[in-house]
Amino acid sequence: MTPAEQHHQLKTLLRLVYDPVGVSGASDSDPVTAGLAPAPSACSFWRHAESARFTADAASHTNCKVGAHVMGFSLEGEDMQALGALVQTMTGVSYIMPEEVPALPRLPEHKAWHYTPLSAASTTPELVLLWIDGRQVMLIQEAMGSAHWKSGKGLRTTGRPACGALALAYHHAEAVLSFGCAGMRTFTEIPEHYMLLVIPGESVEGLCRALEQTMKSNAAVQCLYDKQKTLFA
Repeated sequence: MTPAEQHHQLKTLLRLVYDPVGVSGASDSDPVTAGLAPAPSACSFWRHAESARFTADAASHTNCKVGAHVMGFSLEGEDMQALGALVQTMTGVSYIMPEEVPALPRLPEHKAWHYTPLSAASTTPELVLLWIDGRQVMLIQEAMGSAHWKSGKGLRTTGRPACGALALAYHHAEAVLSFGCAGMRTFTEIPEHYMLLVIPGESVEGLCRALEQTMKSNAAVQCLYDKQKTLFA
């Protein structure tokens, strides 16, 4: 299944409003996209990548110090000082606890990151990002088997920073759902009822195939519920 076919399956089966996005690390020989507009954060690139392919380097990410760190870029000098000051502010207002700081998820160091609409990806991305609502979360949980009463394992969830979901999905090789931090809400301008799901690229085809059966099962059960409802109309 090609990335374009995966895009079609996800959009159709889940009725996604926003197009899935692929994210992959760039090699040292890959050119950075020229003329890329300054971005306030790493997460703002996710929305841009719904309709454009581009490669963004460290300099393009450093307007958000936390995001740049999570995306695996090494901060030095004034950027490192700014990150320290930001973390100090966040701990000072109890947004995060001091003991959390060393455990902040982080992607491996890269020269840059490729961002692309999944429909336009030429190869399987390392990570695929979806904006999903509560109904879609349920369907994905069912398709992944994490809603099974005896699975003993639910869908991994996280909160802030939302970009940390990329690092968790990468390192644990499993889908991760972020409820979305204040920064993500601000910089992506995604409506508040949407959450971020990050899926390892190699897992997307299996999810698509499982979703086909999940949708059939849900359609059959929905008929039962609709019939039951008419009895009390």
